[in-house]
Parts: sequence; C-alpha cells; structure tokens
Amino acid sequence: MLVPGDDGPRVTLVTPPTLVGGVFRLDAGTKELEKEGLGVQGGMPKGAVSVLGRYQRVADHAVTLSLSGAYGGIGEPDAVLDGMFKGFESGPGKPSVASGRRDFTPDGHAGPAIACEVVKMYDRAYAPACAWAGESDAMLVLDFDPDRLSADSVDLTAFAKVTAGIYRDVRRPA
Repeated sequence: MLVPGDDGPRVTLVTPPTLVGGVFRLDAGTKELEKEGLGVQGGMPKGAVSVLGRYQRVADHAVTLSLSGAYGGIGEPDAVLDGMFKGFESGPGKPSVASGRRDFTPDGHAGPAIACEVVKMYDRAYAPACAWAGESDAMLVLDFDPDRLSADSVDLTAFAKVTAGIYRDVRRPA
C-alpha cells in the first residue's frame, strides 16, 4: 500500500533469467504472456502493476513454474491472497482444489508467510500452488509437472520453501 508522501512502491517484482538455483529458466515474461491472452492486470487492485513469468525446468521442459503477481498499491493482503487463489482456480487448465490451503513460514518469522494448496490440473495432474501477499507485493507460484498424478505426490512443505526462495529472488527495492 502506498503511504502519503511515497513516490511509489517500496518493492518491485522482476522475472530473473533463472530461478531455484538455475533449475528453471525463463520461457516467457509479462509481455509475451499477455500476448498469449494470460493477463491478470484487470484483476489487480488499483495502482498495482502485474508481473507474469513462465519458467521451464532446464532438465525437462514439460515441467513448468508459473508466476503471477503484482506490486504497488496492494491494499488488503488477506483479500488479495484470497482473490489470487480464487482467480487462479477459474483460469487455464481447469484447476480445482485437491487439498485445502495451509500456511507456512519456511524461513521463520524473519521470512514471508506462504499459503499453499494442492490443485488438480487438466483433470489429471496435481500441482502445488503457493502464494504470498503483503502491503507492497503479492504473487502466486505454481509448479506443474504432468507426471505428478496423485495429490500424495505433492510436498507442500518443500514447495513452500521453494516459494520462499522465489520470494527473495523476485523482489527488488523500488
């Protein structure tokens, strides 16, 4: 949220060339994904700037990591977090919740609070979806592997840790 007298957001979100220690390489950023019709700007709070990224696993391009978020005037973080999950659940791939939301603090109180759920995609594959939302930025991260065919094969605790690392990698001081 912008405070009176601020010149802009305290944090911006970026899509670095690689994530997760080089395991994933950027395939498409915001402009490319918007050209594919995958924009989220319309659902963002007034004053927020959307950021999208699609990454492919270097060792297996069928495995993707998708980022969808915004920075700037986020407003009410809890409402934004709920909105991101609800908006995602009505998006491409026919996602449906397979396992309800759980909260994590993988880095302890010094790190971000991460909310995660297991979703079923394309009526067959399961994926972890984790998100954070603060006053200056919010992002949802999805790890899609078409070979993950059961909800039990998703480790939300491990992906919450990955998401905390992504949190550190994509946030930059404004």
